[in-house]
Amino acid sequence: MFHRGAAAYPGVMPFGTDMSRPENRSQLMARLGAVQVNTVWSWCAVNESRRRVYFSIWTDKACDYEGRRAYVMQEPDWGMDDVSGRKSPARNDQDAKFSLVFDGGYEPYGYFIVAKDPSEHPRQIAETRTTFVMKLELHTAESGEILGIPIERVDVR
Repeated sequence: MFHRGAAAYPGVMPFGTDMSRPENRSQLMARLGAVQVNTVWSWCAVNESRRRVYFSIWTDKACDYEGRRAYVMQEPDWGMDDVSGRKSPARNDQDAKFSLVFDGGYEPYGYFIVAKDPSEHPRQIAETRTTFVMKLELHTAESGEILGIPIERVDVR
């Protein structure tokens, strides 16, 4: 039987590839073909060939935007030094990824993360939900917050 191999079918894993559920953010991004600038502090990743950006979404940051359920993707002061006002490398990275969506036509997606303690600053991740991602519609609110409205669930296989 003739077999073309996975390379002939983008997004298809080759036979014998471990198809177990991704256990963490790095494994999820690898499964999605997305690259993070830094695997420790990056809040997002990009799949250049598919022109997709994957953003982390805190589960407790749900809100209402124009009558629709949304999530705060970025507050104006996130990743900003309280004293100097300088942006952290993670914030600069995320701003660049938002630019890919708003100015470059990339598609935004999100994956949910759960905070160990939502009141803690900086936050620590207790869990990364890796069985699905959400296709998003992004908006910038008058407050300067960037909001993501989930429009389609995409299961990760």
